[in-house]
Amino acid sequence: MTTRAFELAGLYVSERSRLGRLIHRIVGNQATAEDLVQDTFINVLGAAQSQAIRDEKAYLSQIARNLAIDHVRKHRAFVQASEADLFALVDPAPSPEAVAADRQALAITLAAIASLPPRTRKALEMHRLGDHTLVQIGKALGISTSLAGRLVLEGYRIVRDRLREAGAG
Repeated sequence: MTTRAFELAGLYVSERSRLGRLIHRIVGNQATAEDLVQDTFINVLGAAQSQAIRDEKAYLSQIARNLAIDHVRKHRAFVQASEADLFALVDPAPSPEAVAADRQALAITLAAIASLPPRTRKALEMHRLGDHTLVQIGKALGISTSLAGRLVLEGYRIVRDRLREAGAG
């Protein structure tokens, strides 16, 4: 190794932590910061062979800052292009499999509701479809609020169990 290489190795040891913190503040990722610190010294090593550097610490800081900013710019452009490409590829329509599964689940749900005792079915429909409170359901059906709650809960349980039995829920 030449004397100049030894000097740069010493500079690397003394400045590595400071440059790592500088780069980390810009890129926000420790592993990337460590990689860019190494890239900084590779650039300085190449430049030191072809030109005289007056203030090596300032030169190191400037290269490190430039590499970090370039990295952030490239990364942001990639992420934005990537997100735009992904949104362009997404089909908002559900897949045929999802449509078939949803139709099957709906048919099972409607059959389960139709099989409920009339008072339970009415309580469930008022709660789920009519957005009625348990107090309102109790008054409409002439029953207590707690019984209205039990009827609604029983309706939900039956529908859930039928969906699970069919593998749709």
